[in-house]
Amino acid sequence: MSLHISSAFNEDLTHINAKVNEMGGLCERMLEASIKAIKKSDVKIADQIIILDEKINTLEIEVNEAVIKAIALRQPVADDLRVLISAIKISGAFERIGDLCKNIAKRTRLVLDDFPKKTRDKIANLGEKVLEQLTKSINSYTKQDLQLAKIVWEKDYEIDEMYTELFDVLLKYLKKKKRIAAGSHLVIIAKNFERIGDHTTHVSRMIHFAITGESLNLERPKFNLPSSLGENNET
Repeated sequence: MSLHISSAFNEDLTHINAKVNEMGGLCERMLEASIKAIKKSDVKIADQIIILDEKINTLEIEVNEAVIKAIALRQPVADDLRVLISAIKISGAFERIGDLCKNIAKRTRLVLDDFPKKTRDKIANLGEKVLEQLTKSINSYTKQDLQLAKIVWEKDYEIDEMYTELFDVLLKYLKKKKRIAAGSHLVIIAKNFERIGDHTTHVSRMIHFAITGESLNLERPKFNLPSSLGENNET
């Protein structure tokens, strides 16, 4: 990130980055809580996640307004403009992660007592892998760490692989137990974790773009994802 000659613009960037980092921290809290709610069958934790999502939505609006104001008043170009646009994109990804965590929380409340701990633990394991990626992504933004952003990008396939294996396990369980209603919620919860992983990867791409001005188009392993049954991710 370049050092702009305007101290006022640097203050703008500091303010915007602080809000984006706050959004990332809230996403971490929500994702951690989502995993805990699934593991411990805790409805109260799920309720807390829904409340946190409102704060993320507010912060995204504040980031957008701050960026628009900075562009209007400072008229940044080149590196500075790229950093501002990336901040909007990253805050948008964090807002969507918050929405997905809220959706997970809502569905978790409906299925906590319907499936054994072993099944819920498998879903939680996927969530923990996604959380690991999210934390790295946030750290790469905070530290402007290009290498860490690349690692997040390259490791996304591991989440896809875990999701595919989990999807097969859930389908077999559904066919055996014939608990389609509750089971479909679990499948969508797993899919939402996978989608959070996708948004986390998008954050790493935008960090790379903000630092280098280039798209992150490196070769990486790919994994074919299954189609989710009955997918409906309304928040």
